[in-house]
Amino acid sequence: MFRMDDAQIAELRFHILDSMMDDAEDIEQVYLSTNRDEFCKEPAQPRFPLREIIDEMRLMLREGYIKADISNDEKQAPLDDINLMLFHHYWFSPTKTGKEVWQLWVSKNRR
Repeated sequence: MFRMDDAQIAELRFHILDSMMDDAEDIEQVYLSTNRDEFCKEPAQPRFPLREIIDEMRLMLREGYIKADISNDEKQAPLDDINLMLFHHYWFSPTKTGKEVWQLWVSKNRR
């Protein structure tokens, strides 16, 4: 089974936040953006499996790093009471805290 260490989790969180910096994204777009570099190589295998991205996004939502901004179906997947079973109906963006964490990562790792 795939297990990530703390550095890999931090990097995944950066990629998740990075994918949302210009506008809200759904899980599919986060997955594609997070694995963009890997899909350009042969063999085209994702670096971060979808299950790891979803699990990490759920934690980031609970911890206040991201928020659900848009729902594809407000009746079924309301924004005021996130239904984790319908996570794929939401579009997410970083919170102020998430933007601060992203900025710290950028300043630390892109010198």
